Amino acid sequence: MVEDLLRKGLLAALEKIGVFDDDLDIQLEKPRDRSHGDLSTNLALVLGGRLDRKPRELAGVIAAEVHLPRSVIHSVEIAGPGFINFRISRGHQIEMLLDLWRADGALERIRTGGNKRINVEFISANPTGPLTAVSARAGAFGMCLVRLLEAVGYDAHAEYYVNDAGLQVQLLGRSLRAHFMKLIGEEVEFPDDAYRGRYMEIMAGELLGLDSQGVQKASSAFNDESFQRIQAPPGDARQWSALPEDESVRCFAKFALMRILGWQRQTCRRFGLRFETWYFESELHETKRIERALDRLTKQAAVFVRDGATWFRATDYGDEQDRVVVRSDGTPTYFMADIAYHFHKFQRGFEHAIDFWGPDHHGYIQRLAGAMSALGVWPEWLEIQIVEQVSFLQDGRPLDVSRRKGQGVTMDALVDEVGADAAKFFFLTRKPNSTLEFDLDLARDPSDANPLSRIRSAHARIGGLFLEAEARRIELLEPTAETLGNLESESEWNLVRELVRLPRIIISAAEHREPARLTAYLQEIAGLYNQCFDQCRGILAAKEDRRTAQLHLSLLTRRVIRVVADLIGIDLPETMEKRG
Repeated sequence: MVEDLLRKGLLAALEKIGVFDDDLDIQLEKPRDRSHGDLSTNLALVLGGRLDRKPRELAGVIAAEVHLPRSVIHSVEIAGPGFINFRISRGHQIEMLLDLWRADGALERIRTGGNKRINVEFISANPTGPLTAVSARAGAFGMCLVRLLEAVGYDAHAEYYVNDAGLQVQLLGRSLRAHFMKLIGEEVEFPDDAYRGRYMEIMAGELLGLDSQGVQKASSAFNDESFQRIQAPPGDARQWSALPEDESVRCFAKFALMRILGWQRQTCRRFGLRFETWYFESELHETKRIERALDRLTKQAAVFVRDGATWFRATDYGDEQDRVVVRSDGTPTYFMADIAYHFHKFQRGFEHAIDFWGPDHHGYIQRLAGAMSALGVWPEWLEIQIVEQVSFLQDGRPLDVSRRKGQGVTMDALVDEVGADAAKFFFLTRKPNSTLEFDLDLARDPSDANPLSRIRSAHARIGGLFLEAEARRIELLEPTAETLGNLESESEWNLVRELVRLPRIIISAAEHREPARLTAYLQEIAGLYNQCFDQCRGILAAKEDRRTAQLHLSLLTRRVIRVVADLIGIDLPETMEKRG
């Protein structure tokens, strides 16, 4: 890549002026002003203070000592307080552009991850209700990151953790039982913190119409390996309600888990998410993994007993207080289950783990990282990404969601409103750890005011252009350096300069965990292509060499747009639909 060539050249130049530092982090970025060149480094500003030299003067000295092939770098310039700017030759830009077209080209060479196994866990919502907008945001980021990691050569594994054990599941069973008993006319007292969403009423109503065979038929929907442990109890709801209360609650809880997980799985599929593994907390209990993890912590003297409970020495690992892992009644806490779960990820051979957590989990990071360290896992193994809240705008005002009792804005409702593609795109326009104000009207807007609509328009324009060329029997061959050498306008070369950045965009988005770089890049490409299209309306009527050059540029633009759209997980129209 050009960046590697520039870094080697800059290091060689530094050695000539007596600066020896093989580990120097030389940053190369796209200048904000396109007129300043293709790549820029702040190296002189970084070194100026260290060497007690004026940055602009130092930049001039470094630039004078940089020797790079003119076939690749057309010029080296100094700008501002000491930036060194590089212009890539047009001939090399064409070679870089063609390299994106080749199956064994630049997009294959960025696969440097060595097939390292990385576990990416996202959503992992409690199975007590429909998935929410925050889950949708986590899903968009998690799935995009999996694709980015795969694009740069990692073996990324998408995982969903199901909390199907503990007090919340008991409460779920009690809540559904109370809803059902109310429907059949029985006097019942709802738990104080009962689940009361509309979805609970739907499940209770469904149970009214199901006999034992119907219940088992509903269970048969879970016939794949990941869901074998989700089985409905024998009998029907009337029979369950006549059982002793604890056993009755377990039966209703099993059915509720089955139905809610079914909804969640279907919602994920509708949103374009795939999971290699649905990992159930109940498995940790059944396989004694929690006990084994606790034994290991005990051997490491990382836990102690106080007031009958077992505590993890979290303060030894930077947490503000020690944490209970086993209650005084002998039941493990959710924290202990999480410790065992993440340690099992490590035991399954994952060389790195990335978790996407909700906005209320900031304080949880330090204690879990400490527990992993106590178990002998290196500190960098676990990486946590916090996904912040989403608020919604409609008609220019904050959307009042208080009427949606027990639900908030669900993922399904969001997809119904704007579509899965628009939801994913708008979620990925911001970093996950920043709050997001989601404009529903803008997401639905089919005009170019909507950034996704502009991208769709650019892609459809290219498809329409090729259809028209086919109708005119204009043969479209493979792009070559010769044909692309006939590009002339500044708008065409501005587009080329942006297209060749694709490998760098993918690498940086993966390394920095910032899919927002993809959505920004797509908007830039679409804007440049639409500008180029507007200035070249007579493409098919132009002379053959110009026409072929512009068609090949369009072909390569479509290639780049599709690569990025696939990473985001959105579909794009082949042609424009006629309006009105």
